[in-house]
Amino acid sequence: MHTRQLPVGAGSIASSRALGHSAISGYPSRSAYGADAVFAGPVTYVYQPIAPTNSAAIVGMVLSLMGALTGFFPASIVGIIMGHIARRQIRRRGERGNGMALTALWVGYLGAGFWTLIWLVYFGTIVVVILAAIGAEVSVG
Repeated sequence: MHTRQLPVGAGSIASSRALGHSAISGYPSRSAYGADAVFAGPVTYVYQPIAPTNSAAIVGMVLSLMGALTGFFPASIVGIIMGHIARRQIRRRGERGNGMALTALWVGYLGAGFWTLIWLVYFGTIVVVILAAIGAEVSVG
């Protein structure tokens, strides 16, 4: 652990001799920060444990990203559900991971909506082509 040596006031010769210094000159009677150098305490460090990251938030984000990138629609749905579960658990337990849970929700909803639209257009085009082929066959015959 590191310690600091603080300057002792110039007017306080007795206190400087008690600390093992000879005459100290050039320092004001108080330090620049307003604390008396003779009575300043040691520097202490307090370590606090970091709250764990919510597992449901991680799973939800991964599934939502997988669903959005691959077009596997059920993964986006499960990612959305896990995102909602994670947000509730984070509020209740005080865990970290709220950003990941929000990412799971946004990416899950946007990915599910995008891929639903793509699949509807794809199958709608197939239905229109089949109906056009049937209509052309009926009109020829």
